[in-house]
Amino acid sequence: MDDKYFNIEAGHYFLCFVAAFVLFFKLHKEGQPPFAVLGYIHPQAAGSPVGKFIEAILFAALGALIGTVLTVPSSPAQAIAAGLGWTGLLSATHSGGSEK
Repeated sequence: MDDKYFNIEAGHYFLCFVAAFVLFFKLHKEGQPPFAVLGYIHPQAAGSPVGKFIEAILFAALGALIGTVLTVPSSPAQAIAAGLGWTGLLSATHSGGSEK
């Protein structure tokens, strides 16, 4: 992985993005949607299927950026953990933790 931007390897960013993207849909399927970025920008669009897909891309891109900048992963496993951690952290804080 030789492509580096701001001292972050592009492959690690991609792995972080994929991890956040996958966990976003897993949580959505379980009825625990993570923090909604698009809901604040355009609330009506967030409810449509296309809106949910765009929401997932925005969420994963933002999460991958924050995850890779804060953790600067040096291995693929660390990059995946950063993506999963970003999604888990925001979904836990948004839903009020483990309360049900």
